[in-house]
Amino acid sequence: MPQKNLVLLAALAASAGLPGLISVRIHAQGSAPATQTAPQPSDKPYDWKASFAKYPTGKAPRTPDGKPDLQGIWSHSILTPLERPSAQQKAEISEAEAKEAEENAHQEAIDLRVEPTVTPPGEKTTDAYNSFWRDGYWYKVPMTSLHTSQVVDPPNGRMPPLTPAARRREREAEERLNRPATGPEDRPLSSRCVRPVRVGPPFMGSGPGSQESTFQIVQSRDVVVVRPEAHESEMIYLDGRARPPEKIHLYKGAARGHWEGDTLVVEYTNFNDWAMGGTFAYGTTEKARLTERWKRLDENHLLYGFTMEDPGTWTRPWSIEFVMWRLTDQEQLVEYACHEGNVGLEFTLSAARAKEKEQEQEDRSGDHR
Repeated sequence: MPQKNLVLLAALAASAGLPGLISVRIHAQGSAPATQTAPQPSDKPYDWKASFAKYPTGKAPRTPDGKPDLQGIWSHSILTPLERPSAQQKAEISEAEAKEAEENAHQEAIDLRVEPTVTPPGEKTTDAYNSFWRDGYWYKVPMTSLHTSQVVDPPNGRMPPLTPAARRREREAEERLNRPATGPEDRPLSSRCVRPVRVGPPFMGSGPGSQESTFQIVQSRDVVVVRPEAHESEMIYLDGRARPPEKIHLYKGAARGHWEGDTLVVEYTNFNDWAMGGTFAYGTTEKARLTERWKRLDENHLLYGFTMEDPGTWTRPWSIEFVMWRLTDQEQLVEYACHEGNVGLEFTLSAARAKEKEQEQEDRSGDHR
């Protein structure tokens, strides 16, 4: 393998370590829409219109009222890493390198077909899902663009630094996660069945094997519904209705959309302080503002991007772009529901209390010696 591809493939391998449960036979589409995006000058602000215009478009369906038809079942399982590897200087790879990355990622998925995946150091594996159950075994996960990172702004392809407050929240969240749970609040939102992970807003591209990487868009003149497989939908209102009062804070925020040419622009406000805790371990703040952009490129590709602004979490705004692909052989979403009755959380808490009782008995026995 050429040395220049090693850095990229290492990043792809790192992005592929998330568990996945898509067992439906679906097929990736053909060649990725090529991009000709050059690195932006560091002193030039991000111009999403100019950036979106560089993606080639084909014939795309339209709704009866003439708007681009975004409907379909889409996947954000892609090979482009979230951030550009520090040793990678190029903003794009060649089509040959993209094809090689696809082949290598597919072969890695096949090699893991009968092997467990994630095993904590020094422990027995608890991951029951090998590649037989993962997307990337049944088909090749596509390299849907030639970018070397999903992050397009800052121009270095990397997310901006966290604020001191966000780093403190990250440490606190890690402490809660690793200690015996004193209550349900110590567990992540996903374990409490409050919010799934990686279901948006916002979406980010996930590597092969990632669960909850599929969603459906249903569209009318006044509302666009983004429906992930994980039992939760986002209503994007296009009818000009007012936003909720500022004092109202929601886990999914309040979405208001409008069309700018053929791009649907969605502005989110009214997030609560852990609305994006399933995406960012350090959460965000109530000052978070998210702007999404959706553009159908052709029959089988959907360009997606967003700009995130939260001065309480990052030192500057940042933006992402990547291309999703349509699941042409899947007629409906495969349900991914939270565990029935949430018994997992019950067992987590009862096990912590049992361990505490055991420790108390040991302490008393030691006092009597």
